[in-house]
Amino acid sequence: MAILSKSDIGNFINEFGAAGARPSLYEVVITPPGGIKGVDTPEKMTYLCKNAQLPASTIGEIPVSFLGRQIKMPGIRTYENLTLSFYNDEDFSVRHNMEKWMHAIQKFKQPFGNIVNLANSDQGYSSTDMLVRQLSKAGDELRSYKFWHCFPTQVSAIDLGFDQAEAIEEFSVTFAYSYFDIVGGKGSAEGISDGGGGTATT
Repeated sequence: MAILSKSDIGNFINEFGAAGARPSLYEVVITPPGGIKGVDTPEKMTYLCKNAQLPASTIGEIPVSFLGRQIKMPGIRTYENLTLSFYNDEDFSVRHNMEKWMHAIQKFKQPFGNIVNLANSDQGYSSTDMLVRQLSKAGDELRSYKFWHCFPTQVSAIDLGFDQAEAIEEFSVTFAYSYFDIVGGKGSAEGISDGGGGTATT
């Protein structure tokens, strides 16, 4: 017999006990990239982060042919880049730190002295870790994703216009990262990790 054949709204409400996780309840914490001098990720970034993402979980597939038929084998895990959107305040502090971070990784015209390595070295290192937390309606942590070895790959343009008098400037920053762990959470939503972790300083 179908699960829902004798169900009603009351059953649905009981199964949806917390009335749903809300996409507006989150926070983003970016650890300062300690391997790059003069770049900070102040608490202001957490407040001004307008949009974030809980990442997709993707495993590729390998097609294998057999007797005229095709079966699919699991492939490797891949990670899409993470994009965050920020409000821009008049001090430009969020954008400035992101642009300075990218400048340390690749300078505007100098081919030498760029900090591209992820692990610690005499020249420093370009990456950090980042946490995206889903919060409950009570403000508690429900589930967090920790992104390892993050670095910015793009700071978007800010469009200007005489007709934009009643708008706040916004821009997005795209980050590449090596992998993520799922941390926090309770019960059926507890974290998932390979164990051991990893930092950009080891």
